[in-house]
Amino acid sequence: ARLMRLETIPLTRNGKIDRKALPEPEGSIHTGAAYVAPRTKVEQVLAAVWAGVLGVEAVGTQDNFFELGGDSIKALQVSSRLLQAGYRLNMKDLFSYPTVAALSPLLQTDGKQASQEEVAGQVELAPIQRWFFEQQPADLHHSNQAMMLYRVGRFDVDALRRTMDRIVQHHDALRTVFRETEQGYIAWNRSVEEGELYTLDIVDFSGVEDESAAVEAKASEIQAGIPLSAGPLVKLGLFHCAEGDHVLIVIHHLVVDGVSWRILLEDLASGYEQAVAGQTGTAIRLPHKTDSFQVWAKQLSAYASSAAMERELAYWQHIEQAKASLAKPLPKDF
Repeated sequence: ARLMRLETIPLTRNGKIDRKALPEPEGSIHTGAAYVAPRTKVEQVLAAVWAGVLGVEAVGTQDNFFELGGDSIKALQVSSRLLQAGYRLNMKDLFSYPTVAALSPLLQTDGKQASQEEVAGQVELAPIQRWFFEQQPADLHHSNQAMMLYRVGRFDVDALRRTMDRIVQHHDALRTVFRETEQGYIAWNRSVEEGELYTLDIVDFSGVEDESAAVEAKASEIQAGIPLSAGPLVKLGLFHCAEGDHVLIVIHHLVVDGVSWRILLEDLASGYEQAVAGQTGTAIRLPHKTDSFQVWAKQLSAYASSAAMERELAYWQHIEQAKASLAKPLPKDF
């Protein structure tokens, strides 16, 4: 959507493109469609949401979501933000009608809202979680995902703590622990008062000769120590360095994935700004909760045992039995 001419492409030490060193493209994205300003309230809301998610200044009614840089994960962000504004989006409609003008008549306003109450108690294991434990991985407590955030200057520690308090209270699944029993592992969603929400290690490396090595060693230490049964499954490190602060956020993969990070990082940015700007004690506002993982896992289990899935099973069993005569298997190297 945007092209820039560079004299050279910045490279990392490994000879790959250093994406972080690339300059921001100049000017606005042009999709080839003439700009037509949104007219109705629904068009205005939809255009504003697209602009926010895609990081563009203005969206016209004829602009194509995917030509503006949209993808399937950003489509989920659009759906989430529309829900906060009171509109429900059927995801397949966005792929079939990817302009504001075509999509806006299809938005629904059914008013359904998920429970905003605290979630606590036992949670059924999702199939992928069952699979994880069945593998009996040697690094059970080390299977995490992590993000490192950088800030020129210092983070406000009190604001960071208040923000993380709110995030782990708000996203109930982050308080889940996994306990081993004679029947296998069970998941338990702890209440807000049931143990630590997260840990935060603060270390000053500004006087250390090799900051990079020191940060890497401490990050590895933090990532290796996630106790599944006792919790918390969220651990942070705040590293003061000579050229700014780094915040490491480590979350066990059993309770986070790539899509979750998009939401968490948005909430972290919004919450931190509110905490820094607001008075101590002012509540940090986050978007409404969607259905909890507890509800999702329960309904997923019920669907797996439904008549519809029984019919699916019969179909695939028939395919399995007939596959030898229908098709040859794809060749594999390993």
